[in-house]
Amino acid sequence: MNTLISLLALLIITAIGMQASFFGKTAIVKSAFTPALKFKVSSRQYFIMLLLATGIIQAGGFSALLLLIWIVFLLQLLIKYGTNFSASWVFFFYSLYLSWLVISLIQTPETEYGFRTFAKYVFPFLLVLVVSKTPMTTAFFLKGLQVSFWAAMVANLCIFISLLLPIGGVTRVLTEPILWYIAAIIDFNPFAIAVALILYRITKKRMYLYAILICIAIPIITSIRTGLVGIGVCLMMMSFFKYKVRALPYIVIVVGLFISAVVYIPNVRNKMFRQSFSNSEELLKSSKNLTTDDIDANGRFAMWEWSLDQYYKGNEIMGSGLGQLQARFYSGKHPFSQIRIVHNDYVQILCDTGLIGLVLYLLVIISFVTHSFQMYNNTQNNFAARTAAFIAGTSLCGIMACAYTDNVINYSLITLTYSYVFFGFALGLKNKKNDVLL
Repeated sequence: MNTLISLLALLIITAIGMQASFFGKTAIVKSAFTPALKFKVSSRQYFIMLLLATGIIQAGGFSALLLLIWIVFLLQLLIKYGTNFSASWVFFFYSLYLSWLVISLIQTPETEYGFRTFAKYVFPFLLVLVVSKTPMTTAFFLKGLQVSFWAAMVANLCIFISLLLPIGGVTRVLTEPILWYIAAIIDFNPFAIAVALILYRITKKRMYLYAILICIAIPIITSIRTGLVGIGVCLMMMSFFKYKVRALPYIVIVVGLFISAVVYIPNVRNKMFRQSFSNSEELLKSSKNLTTDDIDANGRFAMWEWSLDQYYKGNEIMGSGLGQLQARFYSGKHPFSQIRIVHNDYVQILCDTGLIGLVLYLLVIISFVTHSFQMYNNTQNNFAARTAAFIAGTSLCGIMACAYTDNVINYSLITLTYSYVFFGFALGLKNKKNDVLL
């Protein structure tokens, strides 16, 4: 039954995506904040809306095929409409990084897994190329903002219901074959929080604040520390974008809240340390004697050390070849039970593509955030471009913080889609004037 539900989701997305990318489907949609008003979206705009609405869908065991289908659609749009490389270091460094991955792919003995890994990295690059070339209006951007929010809320509410309400079991049965894993959704939540905060600023509706609380509550309830780190980094970057050097007090507050969560929330505290502390006072008394060895990393430190020993040491510059580490973990021929991912994208990059790969990828992320910050500051009178840059830059910081203890790249369709689409929005809107009243 699960396979049939997943396949149905895959077929529906494929059918609608083909209409937009191959057959030029357009649509009439309601304005984001004035439903009585409607406007027409082009086939490319319709395609982007579809992607934002369905990025939360994994389609179960068909996720790799779904990613490949999206890549085919994006390539079709690039062939049909062309692209223009923006004057952004992101495109330069990303092109270098993909070129390095191609070299690694040619050399790897694991061609299948190398190609699968390559697809996860090329997908965001194609997204920016397509979105930044798409004709933009503020009305369309606001609609994209709204669609992204509701997609995020569907994903989070399904988790929330499954955790807390009596009908949770039914919810899990219906959604698990369709939506991404809890870990992937939590890694994506820095974006959800950034969007909800902007929508609250626009509308002053409290439901967006409640949405933020739900996004924060889920990693607390599930004791997923990665999610709390990602949200914390995102909030700190929001403060930096808005206040620059004056953001220090806000950053201190965020760090203080994270430490408080570790100390005073029992399930987070118990998950954090190897030894159990019955209360916060006991932890505070022992804090002077705690070391990194006392942190319970669920075997991550051992996995990282083993992976680096196997595939990085002796291959520090070039790595062992794209897809090598993933192939090993998927084979089950490792000392870590049934675990299939190394839970650290940076370790995987080092093992597969060496120091050159890691440096190039970090330059992609740094240039992405830097350019977002520049657009945010240089578009003071352009609400749409400024907002898109704010969401893109701050959310990617939070998401890539999650990549340190999870495999964010494995979940590219949900974790990276939205930030890169909004970066494309910012590029497409930065030279346009607002054309709607907010």
